[in-house]
Order: sequence, then structure tokens, then C-alpha cells
Amino acid sequence: MRRLQRRRGYMQATEHAGGVVSANPFISEEYFFELHDRADIRVHMCRFSPEQYEDDLFHRFGIHCPDQISRAVPKRRMEYLAGRYSAKATLQAFPVETSQVIIGANRCPVFPSPLMGSIYHSRNVACCSVSQSDGITALGVDIEHFIAGEQVIDIGDSVINDDESRLLISFTYPYNQLFTAVFSAKESLFKALYPQAGFYFGFDYAALRHLEPDNHIMVFELTKPISKAFPKGKMIFTRYYFMADKVFTLVAV
Repeated sequence: MRRLQRRRGYMQATEHAGGVVSANPFISEEYFFELHDRADIRVHMCRFSPEQYEDDLFHRFGIHCPDQISRAVPKRRMEYLAGRYSAKATLQAFPVETSQVIIGANRCPVFPSPLMGSIYHSRNVACCSVSQSDGITALGVDIEHFIAGEQVIDIGDSVINDDESRLLISFTYPYNQLFTAVFSAKESLFKALYPQAGFYFGFDYAALRHLEPDNHIMVFELTKPISKAFPKGKMIFTRYYFMADKVFTLVAV
């Protein structure tokens, strides 16, 4: 095993070289990593090569392809496959009878009981986080490539408010990287809470109140009620880790 980057504010996680290995070039790189402060959560990440995608890979990987996915465009099919590949690899660490993650209501992934999980897939990266902890009722994961400065200016007002912006400016880290981390964290928050909310909610439903770059922690306050379990004013802890050109975020509540 080897250590990922450990510069101040960058990912502190252990990568395991002995993860699931694919003989197919579609999965170009994959690994497991453990979050040092959340040993109860298992995370798998992989890179995939779109040019190597074939529909037959569903059969070869032992992954069910639902009808709605088989009718989708190739980009959607390959991203779904990569996400479920990551989920299947993650589930092998748990004593469950199936490694299939089906599509539930509103296209949310449904993990085998009693597990809680979340899947991310976009561009050429897929990721899955899974936990069996009784203390976790919602789990969300997201990865975002760093948003360039010009785009931050274009979308900034729709993602954060003035107070959040001032908080980010108060730190010495590059503003666009911290902004991307907040953007990603709010995406993870949505993925975690949407199944309970049952409705789409925007970035303004959560506001950044506290940031600890050295400990990879962001704390958000819900500015509007989402459900009985997540009322207005509830604080949500989020973990984030910088990884070269992108950021990984995780919400587990």
C-alpha cells in the first residue's frame, strides 16, 4: 500500500493496492481507500476509459443492465456501468447475498439491506461509498474537478451567499478550490438527503458555517426544513479531501 498526497489540506487516506482488479481495459485504474476518521465507511474509486466501453461488459462484469439503461445513450450506459462496478467492488467487503444495486424511486440507488450507500459517476471517474453503521441514516458522495476562476464568477451567486464567500476568502487556500469543495459538499448533501426529502432542493438549503481545512471538515446549517429528521437549523458535518485536480466530498449523518 502507499500513501496518497499528504500536503496540508490534501487527502489523507490509505490506498490499498490489493483491491478488485479488472482484466478489461475499460477500468483503467481503481483502488479502495479508508478515511482515517471514518473507519465505518468503505470507499472505492475507479477511472474508466470511454473508448473501451462495450455493452457486453455488463455481462462480463456480472452487472445487471436495467431496461431504462439499455435504452439510454452510450454515455449514460458507460457511466452507469462504471458506477455499479465501483458499487460491486465495495459490496464485496460486506456479508450481503447480492452485489447488485438496483434503481429505486426517483432513480436513487438501492443498496442491499442493511447497508447504506451512495454512487457517483461522471466524466471518466466513478466512486461508491458504503456503510453498515447503525449510526448512519443518510450517505452522500460526490467528486468535482476544480472549477476554474472564470466559472466561479459565473455561477458563484447560485452556489454560495456573501457570508459563505467571506468565510472562504478568510483562508489562504486557493479560493476556487475551496469554492469547488463547497459546491461538491452541497451536491453530496443533496444525494444524502434527497431520498428522505422526496423533493429537489437547491444550494440555498444549506449554508457553510464553519471550515477546518487542516482537518478536512466543513459544517453546514440547513437554512430551510428538509424533513422531520432534518429541520431548519440542523448542522451537517461534511468531510472533503483534495485529490490533485479534484475534490472528493462525503456526507454521513
